[in-house]
Amino acid sequence: MKIAIKIILLFGVVGYLIFAITKLSQPAEDVTCSAVEIIFQDSLQEGFVQEGDVQNILAHNKISPEGQHLCKIDMPNIEELLTNNPYIKNALCYHTSEGKLCILVSLMQPILHIIANNGDEYYLDRTGENMPIGNFNLNLCIATGNITKEYAKKELASLAEYIHDNDFWNKQIEQIVVSSKDEVALYPRVGNHTIILGNSRNYEDKLDRMLLFYEKGLPKVGWNKYKTINLAFNGQIVCTKRDK
Repeated sequence: MKIAIKIILLFGVVGYLIFAITKLSQPAEDVTCSAVEIIFQDSLQEGFVQEGDVQNILAHNKISPEGQHLCKIDMPNIEELLTNNPYIKNALCYHTSEGKLCILVSLMQPILHIIANNGDEYYLDRTGENMPIGNFNLNLCIATGNITKEYAKKELASLAEYIHDNDFWNKQIEQIVVSSKDEVALYPRVGNHTIILGNSRNYEDKLDRMLLFYEKGLPKVGWNKYKTINLAFNGQIVCTKRDK
């Protein structure tokens, strides 16, 4: 009895494998697109691009995959059209054996709102690329001052990513100011003081020192005692008292 059951199960598995292989090897020209599924790679990303926006891009370019043979759908063209959108980083098209066209969309990930002295205003992506403000109002740290797009990409992107991804600093720092000498200052939400980083390098060490000072120093003397807290010097914290 047990042997018979094993034989039946074996034939069942073999039959399924034959069916699956036959289905997957079916030529694309014989398969009609049954549906279009739009998949966002990271569901936690800011929702400034919705499924309807992707559908509108396709409709605007008169692309209607449903009902067409898969071999006639220009998937590279769809990918190019979508990646031309300034809020979309990458797009990948593929189809299933059942004929469903899947469009995998990866969005830009804004981490900083830049308002530069030269008139530039944009969101900075975590890779250093910039994206237009549009009609979106994202709750991000703001950077102002002497900021070129090259400086933002090379000097601010890494710092902004660290602040954005750190739960404490993301809540504490509301503005980054860059002086004409490329010196960086941070303005916190809590405490009436300015944090001076100097240049943007070694920011992790500098902010670690600042966090320790928040935990051990300021509670003893008061959060509003100092006008500036300077972290520019290696291993030091130099404070300037507020005028009475």
